[in-house]
Parts: sequence; structure tokens; C-alpha cells
Amino acid sequence: MKEKFLGRFSETAFLLGKLTGMDPKILLAQSALETGWGRHTVGNNLFGIKKLSWLEGGVEAETKEFDGVKTIDTFQTFVSPENSMIAYLILIKECYNKAWAERKNPRLYFHLLQELGYATDPVYAKKCLDVYNCVE
Repeated sequence: MKEKFLGRFSETAFLLGKLTGMDPKILLAQSALETGWGRHTVGNNLFGIKKLSWLEGGVEAETKEFDGVKTIDTFQTFVSPENSMIAYLILIKECYNKAWAERKNPRLYFHLLQELGYATDPVYAKKCLDVYNCVE
């Protein structure tokens, strides 16, 4: 699963990294964590991005928070998973600018995302960093 996921998305992450200055391994690690290495993808959404006001498309799906509580939420849909990477970068740049400023420092980046409320899991940053360390 891991090899297939990385084979599919590494080039896109690399190119987007060159364009934006984002560490490509951050994109790969976070999307791998969010989707279980691509096993759980709803609407080509690699990051679990909730419905964006500035983009059409959305689908209701069940989600499980870190405490095990299942809820229904509306997630953004994309024509391709690669487009979800682009939208993710826009979202981070516009709404999580403190994290965006640290996009070359994975440890600080993930901790800032957690601190700024990107995810509800209190160990989200550690999980992202653990996956980051598994990406070649």
C-alpha cells in the first residue's frame, strides 16, 4: 500500500514543493495519515478537507474523531487527488499562515497545525511526524 501510494503521489508532491517551498514529504505524510496510505479516500480528498466555501462539490461522509465518536460531515470533493493537494496548500496558506511559514520544518509545521486546530486529535502532530519519518 505504502509503495503504491508513494509511487502515485511523490512526483506531484515534489512539483508542488518546488512551486511553493513546501517540504514534499509533509504533503505525502499528512495525506498518507489521513487516508491510511490511500485506502480511505472520499471524493479524491487526500487530507480530509471539510467543505470549502470557495470551491464547488461536496459529499457527506461518516468520520470518526480521535475519541471514537462517529459523526456525519461534509467533505470537499475533487476531480482528482492531485487537485486536493493544491487545495490543501491554498487552505494552509490562507487559514493557517503560522504553519505555512514553517512549511520546511516538519516538526514545527505539524505542531502548529495541531495547535491551530487543523485536527482534533491531541497527538496529531506526533502521528504526522511518525509517518513523515517513514517516507523516503
